[in-house]
Amino acid sequence: MYFSYEDIDRLINEDMTLFDLTEELLSIKTKGKISFFTRKEAVVTSNDLIEMLSNRLNLTVTFKEKNGKFIKAGSKLFECEGENVLILWKIAQNIYEYALSVSTYTYEMVKKAKKINPNIEILTTRKVIPFTKKIALSAIMDGGALPHRVTTTETILVFDNYINLYGGWEKFFEEFKNLKHRAIEKKWVVECDNLEKAKKLIDLKIDVIQLDKVDVETTKKIVEIAHRKDIKVLSAGGINKENITDYVKCGVDGIVTTAPYFAKGADVKVVINSL
Repeated sequence: MYFSYEDIDRLINEDMTLFDLTEELLSIKTKGKISFFTRKEAVVTSNDLIEMLSNRLNLTVTFKEKNGKFIKAGSKLFECEGENVLILWKIAQNIYEYALSVSTYTYEMVKKAKKINPNIEILTTRKVIPFTKKIALSAIMDGGALPHRVTTTETILVFDNYINLYGGWEKFFEEFKNLKHRAIEKKWVVECDNLEKAKKLIDLKIDVIQLDKVDVETTKKIVEIAHRKDIKVLSAGGINKENITDYVKCGVDGIVTTAPYFAKGADVKVVINSL
């Protein structure tokens, strides 16, 4: 994931706008070593970002665990040393406690899904917490998932709200052949919430049907019909770690989820010592 210098400075300036009053009153001038440990099992993420923050603060990195690695409770995540360890402290801890929760939850969803179908993909939506997109996307990728849609630019995804402004579904069905030709190098993904519409989309030879909040039994029927025509099916809408296996067993090609972004925060221990 690419983080600009502007991203790094913004993270620092949000917490350290001028100076640390406590540090000044205690007249702390010594160099320190700061170490981060996870108190729970976790999938490592954001270490490249923490390293960039450390470099920006003129800290020397002495240990960095590999992103994407599953580690046990008590394991060290990162360590560095220098004069500005107190500045890094809460900035890095806040990033870790959000990002590790996302990566680990994602890992658990992926593990459950792949156990049933090794070829299925877990895809996360763009409904991220505002201003966390780069950190969140890094975390889900380290957890084994992929972004479903990062922005509105790179993929075609038709919802009812688009159709309402376009002129209705009948108009879309009539004009789809021309629409598909205009986007000759792109796949058309269309959201659907019932069997009747799914059948029409299959007859239309849509590339991918995205089922929104469709029950398991109906999902199975749609998957069976769609796969006969080599049309991919995604399940979306309220799918999380607790119910993911029900939808994977339906034979869908991918699961679209927002759940990892709102996983319960991780628990990261920070130890600072003087050098």
